[in-house]
Amino acid sequence: MKKLNLESVENIAAKMRGEYLRISSNEPVNTKTALRQLNVMAIYGPLSDSVFGLSLMTKDRKNRFMLVNSNMTRGAQHFTVAHELYHLYFDEEPHPHFCNQLFSDPAERSANLFASALLMPRDGIIMNISAEELKKKEVDIDTILRLEQLYGISHKTMVVRLKELHIIKPEYADYLNKLAVSKEAALRGYDDRLYKKGDGERLIIGDFGSKARKLFEEEKISEGHYLELLNLIGYGKSEDCSGC
Repeated sequence: MKKLNLESVENIAAKMRGEYLRISSNEPVNTKTALRQLNVMAIYGPLSDSVFGLSLMTKDRKNRFMLVNSNMTRGAQHFTVAHELYHLYFDEEPHPHFCNQLFSDPAERSANLFASALLMPRDGIIMNISAEELKKKEVDIDTILRLEQLYGISHKTMVVRLKELHIIKPEYADYLNKLAVSKEAALRGYDDRLYKKGDGERLIIGDFGSKARKLFEEEKISEGHYLELLNLIGYGKSEDCSGC
C-alpha cells in the first residue's frame, strides 16, 4: 500500500471527525470517549518499551480490538489510539500488528499522518495561533504548550504537525525540539503528566466481561478459560482468598 498524501489524510481525518465521532473541525478528541463511541474494545496495560499498541478486527469488520501501552506518556497513548483507528477503519489491507518505532512502512506512515490530522485539526490549530505568529512562522512556546494541553499531544508530535502545516520554519522546529518541555510546562502551571511516562494503569473499555461470559454460557470456552479471561480485567484480584 502506498503512503497517502497530506490532503488525502486530512480528508479521511475530517470524515472520522464528522461522520464517526460527530465533532467539529476544531475541537479536541477524547480518545477514550471515541473508543466507546465507536464500540472498539480496548485494553490499556503495560507492554514492552518498544511497543505502542496493537489492533485487530474480525473479517467482517464488525468487531474491533485495540491494545494500548499504558507505560507510554499520555500524549503517546492518545496518538497510539488515533494511529490504530486508521488501521481499523481506513487501512486497505488491515492485519493484526504491533505498532512500534518502524516508520518506513507506507501504511504506518499514513496512520501517523492520520493520527496527527485527527488529534491536531488544522482549523483548531490555526484559530489558536495569533496572526503575528502565523506571519513570522515562529509560534511562541506559550502558545505551543497551550495547544499541546488542549489537544492532549506530546511536544515533539505537535512540533512535527506545525512544521508539516508550514506554520513554523524548520530551523525554529529544531529550536523547539531542544527545549525541556516538562520544565517549561511546569513553569507555566500546566500538568506535566502529559509528557511523563505512564503509570502502567490497567483499564478495559468495552464489554469484554460480557462477551467472555456469553462464550462460557454457550459452552464455547471452559470455566478455566473463562476465569483466565476475567483475570485479564482484574476481576477477583482484590478478594481475600486465604483458606479458599
